[in-house]
Parts: sequence; C-alpha cells; structure tokens
Amino acid sequence: GNSPSVMAARQRKAGPQVMTEVANATGGTEDSEVIKTPSCSHSRTTPNGSQVHSILQNRLRSVSQESEDLLAYAPTKVPSPEKSSDAPSPLRGGKSPPRAGEGDTGALHEAQEEGASITSKVRELHDDLESWGYTNFPVITDHFNFLVYGVDLAVRSVRWFQFGFAAVWLGFRLCLYATMLLPAFVRIMLTYYHDPRIHRRIRYGPAEREYLDIYVPVEALKEDAKVPVVIAVMGGAFIIGHRGYNAQLGLRLMDFGVITVGVDYRNFPRGIIPDMVEDVSRGVRWVFQNIQRYGGDPSNVLLMGQSAGAHLSSMLLLSHCLLEAKGAAEADIWSVSNLKGYIGISGPYHLEKLGPHLSSRGLYPGVMHYMTGGDLVACSPECLLEHEEWKAVSKKAAGMLPPIHLFHGDQDKAVPSWSSVDFAGALTRAGVTAKLDIRKGMTHTYPVVEGPMRRHDPQIEIILPMLLGPGAERRLQETPKLPPMWPLPILDVAGSVSPF
Repeated sequence: GNSPSVMAARQRKAGPQVMTEVANATGGTEDSEVIKTPSCSHSRTTPNGSQVHSILQNRLRSVSQESEDLLAYAPTKVPSPEKSSDAPSPLRGGKSPPRAGEGDTGALHEAQEEGASITSKVRELHDDLESWGYTNFPVITDHFNFLVYGVDLAVRSVRWFQFGFAAVWLGFRLCLYATMLLPAFVRIMLTYYHDPRIHRRIRYGPAEREYLDIYVPVEALKEDAKVPVVIAVMGGAFIIGHRGYNAQLGLRLMDFGVITVGVDYRNFPRGIIPDMVEDVSRGVRWVFQNIQRYGGDPSNVLLMGQSAGAHLSSMLLLSHCLLEAKGAAEADIWSVSNLKGYIGISGPYHLEKLGPHLSSRGLYPGVMHYMTGGDLVACSPECLLEHEEWKAVSKKAAGMLPPIHLFHGDQDKAVPSWSSVDFAGALTRAGVTAKLDIRKGMTHTYPVVEGPMRRHDPQIEIILPMLLGPGAERRLQETPKLPPMWPLPILDVAGSVSPF
C-alpha cells in the first residue's frame, strides 16, 4: 500500500493531476467548447467525453482501498470537554489513547520516507507551524489563513469571473447582509473557537484541506455510548466553503444528543469537483472507521449537504453506490446501505442547467467549465442517473440507496427550487424513492443562517425523525426553546436583502 507521505505528495497535486489526466485523454482542456445544451447525454462528444466520469470512479475506488493508509489519521486519544483542550483525558472504557485534535499531524511525520524532496520538507515545516498556530492562537491563525486564501483566490481566479454591474450589486447586497448579521456571526464564531465540546481541525487525510470538526454531546461520553451521527458537508459555491459553517447545526444537534461531523474539502481553484468529491469520500470513510471512539454509533449515521455540499455529497452517494453495484468497492469499510438516510439542502444537482440562471444574475457560468475539468455532465448527480453504467445496474443500485430527502426553499435566488424538483424526478425515474420538500417563502440561506438564528431550524426538523424514529416529534417538543440570537425585524430585513 501507499504510505501517508506518498499519498500526501499525490493529493497535494490532485487538482492539476485531474486536469492533466483529462487533457491527456482528450487532447486538451483550455480550448474546449463549453456545453450549453442542458442535457445529460453521455453518448455525445462532450469537451472531455466521459473521461471525468471514469477518473472520478477510479479515484473513489482508490479511496475505498486506503484502509491501512488512513489508519495513520485515526485518533489515538480524545479530550474531555470538561477539561482544557490542552489536557487530554482517557476515552470511555478506561482507554487512554493520545489526542487527535487540532493540528494532529504526527502521523504524517511518522510515516515520512527517506529522500523526501525539499518541497515536501518545506510543506511539512509549514504544516508544523500552522498546527502550532492553531493550537495556540486558533482564531488569529484561521483568519490569517482565510486572508491569504482570499488574496490567492483573487489573483488566481480573476480571469474566470466577470464583474459587471449586476455582479457588483450582488456583492454589495452580500456585504450589507453580512453586516446586518455580524453580531450574531461573531457570537457563533466565539462559541465555535471556545466550546470544549467541539474537537476542531482533525486531519482525516493528506490533502491540504482534509480536516473535520466533531461536535460531541455529553451523552457520547458515557460508558459504551452509541449516539446518532450526522456527517455534514457545508456549502460555499465550491469556492469559499469552510467546515466551520456547520457550527449552528452542530451546536443545536448536541442539545439532542447527536454527534455532528463537519467535513472540509478543497476549494476551487486549488481543487476541482472530482478532488472535492474524493475529499468528502475520504472524510466519510474516516467517520465510519473512527466515530465509535467519540461515542458515535456507526450503524446510525446520516449524510447531508447544503448547497455546494449537497451537490458533492449526492455525487459521492450515487458514485459510491455505482461502484458497489458494479462490485468495485469490496475493500471499502462502508456502504451507502449503512447510511440511515441522505438529506440534500438547496443543492445544484445539474450544473449545466444552472448556467443560464447564473448568467441571468450577472455571474459568469463559464467558471464551472474549469471547476468540473471541462465536463459539467459528468460532474452532475442528476446526469449520473442517466449514465449507461448506472442503467446497467440500476435495479441493484436503487435497492442499496438509503431514504433520500431533498429540501429546497421556493424563494431560493442562488439555486432555483427546480434543481431539487428535477433531481427528485430523475431519482424516481431511476427507481429510487426520494421525498421532495419545497418550503414556501424560504431562501437559499434561511435553513442554515436566518432560520437557526431565529431558532427555527428546518434541518433539525428533518434530521431527528430520520435518526431517532417515532420519538423525534416528542423530543422536539420537550426540548427547551432558545431565544432568538438577533432581533427578528433585523433578521427579516437581512433575509430580504440577501442575494441568495
């Protein structure tokens, strides 16, 4: 098998590698014509044919065989939330493994190979310094990294965006929206960085953003505890996502005795969608491999995603299901049938169809051409259901999938609700049962920002019945109501100002 250091070298170049693989297979990507017809035909000649689909399938199959390698990232001790994060305490059952918390990169260095390149050594030094910063000054380090990433994003991606009046107006509304909700955001941020129940920045793989956060309720600390688990993949337009966006969800689910795992992934342009799906796949495997150490029940796990995270998690769900149906994931430690359910919140499930909508809002849809390695069809979950490989095993694949719940607000301006409607229809045609949940008056951000701030959380209302069964309704009613985080009139105005 590959050692973690070899995996790290491979993963750090994963984005360019995918583009190189596609270019080699098709004769180039830069000058390829962007598809404009909103179709899922895989038989026609697309900019990169079906190579992106094959590359993603091969990537996920490779991840499914990494069990021994990923043990290097398994936690060896878990801190008690009642003690300082710098003072590790024994696990339940008297075990006393080392902490796998912030900046846990020891496994990477233990697996170093002789003759490592200067680049690798510089990267390792950077990782050591970054880990020291996150351990001692997490808020400063995180925001410094965010600033560096923002500058890097601006320099590297300016050629992929257009800045007309409509786009500038959307940006102004976004700034106004963020300013109106800033005190509530600061409150959430302070809790995220200082709540000892949150185990932040746990490395689950070798790539630069393969980290996750775990929100551990007190119920999980009991002897032989087995509490439900939610794997949450955040949004961020594939560009500005961060696992910390799951904070409101994770904090509230702890009130119900549920563990939340917020999985991070590489953002564009440092990675493209096949890289992101691969990251999420590796994160899900880590959870099934390790969550029992935190008091989680691996037989009661729910996968969910919001916006871009809904796209990536649904892409993983269907792609992994296809691998299993073809008998190509025998070595994996988890199956889609192990999931208690899947929830997609406001997801863009057909990227090609989304292009005209982005154009109508003054945004440049061509950037998705680069995000997908040139093949929007191969990177669209809805289209995967119409692929010949899926059709060949459709009955078997449909029988493996867990219950699926697709949620969308009918006032969503970022990703129109037809995205979930069409995806639900495609799932139904493929023999998959999916519940479509279109909520009146809700925008793209309401389920994850304004709603939870006003203490109305549609996500919780969907998650608990899927995890806890018939007793969920009573649990929701009995749990004390929390006061709004910010005045309701301001939340109402912010919702109307929001460009989402």
